[in-house]
Amino acid sequence: MHPQARRFCLFTLFASLISTTGYVYLIAPTWPFSRLHLLTSSSSESSTHGNSAYATFLGPPTSKSAFEESTNASSASDPLRDPYFISVRLLNYQFNHAERTKTKLLNVPFLVLVLPEVLSLQTEVLEAEGATIVRIEPLDVPDAFDRDFITNSRFRDVLSKLRLWQLTDWGKILYLDADSFLVQNLDGIFTDPDLSSSMKTLPSNETDEDDSDVHPPEVYLMAASSDTYGDQTEWERPGHINYLCACFMLIAPSLALFDHYVSVLDSAKALENAAYPEQDLLIYVHRIEGRMPWKRIPIEWSANDGEMNDELEGGVKSLHVKGWAGAEGGNIASEKYRGVRDRLVEEMSDYYGSRLR
Repeated sequence: MHPQARRFCLFTLFASLISTTGYVYLIAPTWPFSRLHLLTSSSSESSTHGNSAYATFLGPPTSKSAFEESTNASSASDPLRDPYFISVRLLNYQFNHAERTKTKLLNVPFLVLVLPEVLSLQTEVLEAEGATIVRIEPLDVPDAFDRDFITNSRFRDVLSKLRLWQLTDWGKILYLDADSFLVQNLDGIFTDPDLSSSMKTLPSNETDEDDSDVHPPEVYLMAASSDTYGDQTEWERPGHINYLCACFMLIAPSLALFDHYVSVLDSAKALENAAYPEQDLLIYVHRIEGRMPWKRIPIEWSANDGEMNDELEGGVKSLHVKGWAGAEGGNIASEKYRGVRDRLVEEMSDYYGSRLR
């Protein structure tokens, strides 16, 4: 090839690359933000940790008040203003993008388990911003439960969280309820040997036989925070009962364990009138005196009371509190931590807005 022709081809190729790069950053805001993040992040600051994942669950609203994110009546008809959706979006931002809290581990996604009734508008926004959507089917409420109570409560769909144990593409999953937000990075939980090591299922005995026809696996992982209410300092005192909270769990997916859970739900020993279906099941299966006792995740990883962040040296790493106006149920954030969540939501909006300008 003539030298001038070769130079012209090289110049054309270089110009094409520059043009493509400009398109990615300036003209294509519909690209998932996770891709933009990967293009701009420094791999030297990251490390690999197997096939772990963070996860949460998003179902359809279970009551009118779930939409009352503000006193503005128009929010009730706008699914993008549903406070649980905003909270899931905030968790995704914090795990994938926010400098203070984003994961430094390679190939550790943020999974959002969604039921078929969740609007595509919501899942499309979450996917565009880097979340990994995992579509799941609901689990039926067992006959032994008070179906009228469960199906008309805000806990109508929570049994579906058991689908976490079917996600065997991942070795470990840290699950947080959607009404949570991060204060610090959580990566260390995957490497803490006291929390993340597998546990051996104990042999059955006459006083604690298998509760179902499906035997549990030989090894499992169930680490969880304590469900707490009121003055949290009480929960740190010796002798206080530890009450497994399904709001913050480090688990190892296992089809055998999933089948065991479902079998217990359908067995003669099924729980009756469980107010919190998935949590009451897990409390029973992983009771301390049973074959698969749970281990407690210390309160510095997750607390249900924002004020605990001021009690502990170094603070807590995440808060399981509802930080929006009109929230129903327990673990309502104080005014101070509603303000903290509001500032994080504003920070998230500024982050995404700056990438569309």
